[in-house]
Order: sequence, then C-alpha cells, then structure tokens
Amino acid sequence: MANKLNRISITVKPTNNCNMRCKHCYHAEEGFDNTMMKPDYAKKMFAIAAKDYSEIFVVFHGGEPTLWGIENFTDVLEYQEKIESEKNVIFKNSIQTNGLLIDDKWIELFKKYNFSVGISFDGPHNDDLRSNTEIVYKNMCCLKEKGIKFGTLCVENGLSIEHFENTYNWFKNEGFNFKVLAMFMSGNALEHKELELDVIKYVDCLCKMYQKWLFDKECNISMQTFEDLLKVSDRLYCIQYGGSCIHNGICINPNGDIYPCGRPYTSDFILGNISSLENFSQAFNTAAYKNLERISIERQKQCRKSCKFFGVCKGGCVSSAILEGSFEKINNTTCVRAKRLLSKITEINTEIYKFYDSGADLSKLNPHAVKIIKKSREGKFNFMHQANL
Repeated sequence: MANKLNRISITVKPTNNCNMRCKHCYHAEEGFDNTMMKPDYAKKMFAIAAKDYSEIFVVFHGGEPTLWGIENFTDVLEYQEKIESEKNVIFKNSIQTNGLLIDDKWIELFKKYNFSVGISFDGPHNDDLRSNTEIVYKNMCCLKEKGIKFGTLCVENGLSIEHFENTYNWFKNEGFNFKVLAMFMSGNALEHKELELDVIKYVDCLCKMYQKWLFDKECNISMQTFEDLLKVSDRLYCIQYGGSCIHNGICINPNGDIYPCGRPYTSDFILGNISSLENFSQAFNTAAYKNLERISIERQKQCRKSCKFFGVCKGGCVSSAILEGSFEKINNTTCVRAKRLLSKITEINTEIYKFYDSGADLSKLNPHAVKIIKKSREGKFNFMHQANL
C-alpha cells in the first residue's frame, strides 16, 4: 500500500505453558501444554506487519514467555533489526513475565533491545495467589539495580483488598512502579471462592487510597491505576478505560493460530493460521472477526443508551465479557464495578480539578498528580492507552 498505517500491537504467545500454577490463573480453562512456537512464525508476523504499519508494538506474553528461551528471543529480535534496516518501520518490544527465570542474561537482552518489562507480583500478599515469592522479589531487585525500568501488575483479591494501604506503601518503599488489577473469577480462581472480590469493598478501599495518593507529596513511584483514574475529569471522558481495541491489535498463539488479541477467546474467534496469512487485512475480514465487530458494536449501543460513563470505557473489553460468561450482556461484574468506581472517582476528581483551577497552592498535592492535571487541562494526552478497572 502507498501509505503505511500508523501502528499495530502484536501479542506473541511463544507458549501456553507456565512454570507457576497461580490460584487465579484464567489460562487453566485453556490448559497448559508444552508446545513452543517456531521462531519462523513470529518472524512472519513481523514481516507481514512491516508491509502496512510504521510502528509495531510487540508484546511477548503467555503462558510464561521466558520459557521460550534466550536463543529464540535473540533470533526473532535480530530479525526485527533486519526489517528495520530495510524498511521504514520501528519495533517496540515488551514482555509480561512472572519473573521467575530472570537472570543476568535476560537483563542484558532487555537492555540491548530496550524492552518494557512487566512483572506479575502482588507485593506483600504475593503468597495469596502465587508462589516463589522470594526468588521473584530478588529478581525484581536485580532489575532495579541494573537500571531496568519495569512495572508491576498487582492483583487484588478478596483477602488482600482490606489491606490495600499496606500494599501501596510496600510498593512505594521498594520503589517499584505498579498498577492494580481486580481478580477475575475464572479458571483456577473458581476453586477459591474465598478469594472473590466484593465490589463495594474493592471500590471503597481503592477510592480511600486514591484520595491519600492525591496528597502524597513523597510519592516516588508511578501508580498507573491512580494516574489513569485522575484523567477522568469534568472535561475529559475519553480515556478508553478498558474500552474496545478492535483493529488495534492481533495475536499469534504457539501453534500459529491467529486471534484478535492476547486475552482469552474461544476457537470461534480464530482468524486463521500464520501458515496461510499474507496480510492482516485477511484476518480482519474473516467471518470470525466480523462477528467480534458486531458484538462490540452491539455492546456499545446498549451502553451508550444506558450509561453516563460510556465515554470513558466505550462499552468495555469484549474479552473481559467472555471471562465472565457473556459476550453481549452488559452489567456484568466488571461493568458494575467500573460504574461504581467511576461514579466515586468523578466526585473526587471534580473537587481536585476545582482546586487546581482556583489557583490554589499545588505544593499540597502529589507531584505526579499535578503533572497529570496540567496535561489534562492543556489537552496533551493521547488516549489510545488502555487500562483495567
């Protein structure tokens, strides 16, 4: 094509296997297996993307992607460099890992290829859901010591949420950036009902800590969940807080099957296989993808009619609806939780933005919060970013 499209996000799942068996893992429904992706599959995905896109975001996910091994990673990353030298294209790589296998060799690879690194770790209550806490913590400290910036995904469950202030303080004291995810009751989590989150308690605890964060002048970390929530202001309802990412991404599984994104989908949503894929338009024009578009549009129609927060979430994530058992129905747990949270956050933010607009002394506020409010008022955000409620 004459003019390249701007960007695409490719999720590469080298394996669905994992070296942990976390209590809340939704992959348990799909099953763990030892299949490892052939590096040529990933290379072909990159080559296809380079035909039509100038900026290619690659997310290595799983399963546990580090099980693929340094050699396979190096192979496909060197191929990216080859493409970049021949075409007008930029690759940006990230990885979401449990952190168990990280060592000096992985750290060197992350440095060499400028990886964004995400670690799944729940801070002081990591043992609630996960294992190998001491090893992963040690590896996180090594990343920090070697100058590798990383973010942490912290899952809150029904046992931990009451102690969320302790969790926040733990990450702050360690100097680890983090964001919060609410636990889904799917996969392994269905066997641990005691871990189920109460919607009211979750929202109340999160909002209580959010208000403290706004005035935490000593905050030395990025708390992405709160930073995203602060962007929901009286003038700004467009942050796509969990909204649809149709046409912005695509995923390849270990066996070469193509899916809409890296989150769970049933086999009804296979868009083809890498063996026969020639371009992404081919995948986006399949009956499976058209059905996904139809579902997303229908959800948006329902939400637009009934919810004042439609401008924030755009109908929500279709895959999240799958995890909760329904494509087309709205008002599932995620939706109810989001509306309650956004209702409270909007009240808090209205007062904070009034405080800012009045010309009051901003030295009382968290410096991270001040930067976000300023950018928000100046209209400097690009709201292609996604987050999770």
